[in-house]
Amino acid sequence: MEELVRNANIEDFKRGYIWNNKEAQFVCLICGEEIGDKDDSINAHITTHGNPIERLLLLDKKYTGLTEIQKELLAMISNKYSNKEIASKLACTESTIRNMRFALRERARQARAFLAVMELAQEDMPTVTQPKLRAFPAKEGKRKALLPRFANLFEPNKEYTEKEVKKIIKTIYEDDATIRRYLVDYGYLSRNKDGSKYYRNCEENVMDKAGKKELINSYKQQEVEMGIIRVYNTMTGYSFLDICRNLYKPFEGIKFQLNLGRFKVKSFQEEWNKYGEQAFAFEIVEKLKPVEGATDKEKIDDLKELLQMWVDSQGEILKLYK
Repeated sequence: MEELVRNANIEDFKRGYIWNNKEAQFVCLICGEEIGDKDDSINAHITTHGNPIERLLLLDKKYTGLTEIQKELLAMISNKYSNKEIASKLACTESTIRNMRFALRERARQARAFLAVMELAQEDMPTVTQPKLRAFPAKEGKRKALLPRFANLFEPNKEYTEKEVKKIIKTIYEDDATIRRYLVDYGYLSRNKDGSKYYRNCEENVMDKAGKKELINSYKQQEVEMGIIRVYNTMTGYSFLDICRNLYKPFEGIKFQLNLGRFKVKSFQEEWNKYGEQAFAFEIVEKLKPVEGATDKEKIDDLKELLQMWVDSQGEILKLYK
């Protein structure tokens, strides 16, 4: 049964049954029962499991990847409940429901792209020797990681005209002006006052200028995101969870208190003392985009509700310090 479910395609899942070549009959994807090869018997059986979306939501999490809360949310969305009605039934705010809807839409988009990548990866097709970028990342870390790829297109101790620099950059990315600006800002390239000549910088200058740029951008991005953080003990399986209104370096304060031996959760402090920092994993488990114009109290309430929903989604496998 498990093998049949894993081999089912999208249309099979929508129908709720799959053809078993070995037995020469259809098999129900929901309960695993063999339902023959006649339309009447198939339709009579499959309707006992409800409509198409109800049937799919009956599938185990290992097949759908959906938590019980996500299943409940999708069931209400399919029944055209408003955000206000869903928030009332799940005992949370409308902003939390909007965030959950957005997360599910993002997941669907990622799934489509992933399927396309997998299909292409398994086809017999020539590899691209120099793939072009479709977009230059907005996030500082990703942007910084990509810049050396552009810088390596230029030879040290060689003079380039602006036209030559444009042509070289366009082999990877069309917006040469953006890349030229970042290469100069981060110290990979230098140019004369009128911008007509460019030169590749030595490594020391690059590191010095990139470091200053990173400090400036880090400061600007300090208040961007909030969410739920987790410190997980890899030795005992216990976790410490908390809300965080600023995900810029969210664990520094926790580490500081633990190293002083003054952390508020006694059992967590005891295991930190026993196993040491190397035994703990630090992760951001959920992010929440604050609603524009929300008060500080509303932001805290949204975070608390998101924390509770995340805890509920983990079930009995989650062990928390108390």
